[in-house]
Amino acid sequence: MRGNLHTQKTFALVVGAMLLPVSAIRTQTVTPPPAAPLRPYVFPSVEQFQLPNGLKVILVEKHTLPVVEGRLLVDAGAMRESAAKSGLASLTGSLLSEGTGAMDGAAIARAMDAFGAQYFTNAGYSVAAVDVVALKNVFPQALELAAKTVIAPSFPVGEISRVKNRALANYQQAHARTAGLAADAFIRAAFDSSAPFSRPASGTPATITPLTRDDVVNWHRTMYAPSAATLLLVGDLTPAEARSVAQQAYGTWSGTRSAPATIENPIRPSSGTRVILVDRPGSVQSSVIIGQAGFRATDPDYLSMVALNHVFGGGFSNRVNLNLREKHGYTYGANSTLDLRPGSGAFRVSSEVRTNATDSALVEVVNEYKRIVGEPIPMTELHGSVNNLVSGFPSSVQTVQQLAGRIQQLIIWGLPVDFYATYRERLAAVTPEEVRTAATSRLTPNNVIVVVAGDLSKIEAPIRARNLGTVEVWDVNGNKVR
Repeated sequence: MRGNLHTQKTFALVVGAMLLPVSAIRTQTVTPPPAAPLRPYVFPSVEQFQLPNGLKVILVEKHTLPVVEGRLLVDAGAMRESAAKSGLASLTGSLLSEGTGAMDGAAIARAMDAFGAQYFTNAGYSVAAVDVVALKNVFPQALELAAKTVIAPSFPVGEISRVKNRALANYQQAHARTAGLAADAFIRAAFDSSAPFSRPASGTPATITPLTRDDVVNWHRTMYAPSAATLLLVGDLTPAEARSVAQQAYGTWSGTRSAPATIENPIRPSSGTRVILVDRPGSVQSSVIIGQAGFRATDPDYLSMVALNHVFGGGFSNRVNLNLREKHGYTYGANSTLDLRPGSGAFRVSSEVRTNATDSALVEVVNEYKRIVGEPIPMTELHGSVNNLVSGFPSSVQTVQQLAGRIQQLIIWGLPVDFYATYRERLAAVTPEEVRTAATSRLTPNNVIVVVAGDLSKIEAPIRARNLGTVEVWDVNGNKVR
């Protein structure tokens, strides 16, 4: 009987709540408690040394688990290749794991599997990477095998054809979607055609198809050298152990390379907002990118831009997401990013929006762009957003992979390896005035690049009617159609 009475009371409470006016329910909000002081956190110490052959080694000690990661970074990314050979760096990086000496790719994979190791090779825009993660007791052997694929890869002819075909298929797949079309159009519009960042890091069908084994071999011979590489060792190693495993794996690596030129990413000049449309007939949504070029991690206002970006579009409760998703229902999500590169990167907002709301979404994003520049960010909003970043930082570097990723960023960006030792404190100290200075000096809301990929038969006329800027229609290869 008591159970029945309890059930009846609970049911009555639920029904009563359901009968309340919606306005009454919405007003019953609870003010969250103020943020507590930051918990103490010490970023792991970072040590550096160099092998006799010139290989730089960085050790980050983390002894919580008997796991070690060894990630070799070689200054042989796509930013170093010529436009005519676009895709060569990526192709070479992928082929490193396909054979060395008497071992083919399958044998290497079986050996790594026997070690219980995670292993991959690739090359992106900035660097080529060879990465292995294993338990400490087998890590030296796994790292030594990974090193052999760097020092003496065999580049089998049959594997070159297969990896090229995979690259071509990946390109076609990416450009069958509006997101891929918009991303390519944005970098082409933002950067001069001579800039490495103006072209896809993995190449295009026109540049991938002619690549030969000789191209791969020559690229490896001229670009892969110990003096152009850094080995990251992260995990359960002491400095003495790190020196031993690094020397054992890479100590015999020889070869020289001339000092590389400084990478430049010249920006394409513009005197007003450009609206670039790329047609994908039949698309039920549009991919939207709005932003501008010209940002680096070495800029004095870098931390202010990090704070600004998180308020604007970095976290889930950011301004553009609250506007486009929560307020208007145009999208499932919107965000902004600081895409930082050697030479020059970009700040941009991205979203996938409903076709029939494309023009309205553009107006809202541009208005938010203008607001972040024209109005000071309230202290409570800035503090809440930045506190989300700094309080979450320790959880973002818990694993050896996360730590290696953070240090890799510093190497690519040209920042000191102890940058993260005081990162939280410096970011938490950013003021609204510093963010406003960065916004007004760096962002140009009346001179941005707006890219939309979607069904032009449905979105072009409404977008033109908004008068956001000069409208251009491009084909999928970046050629202006009208």
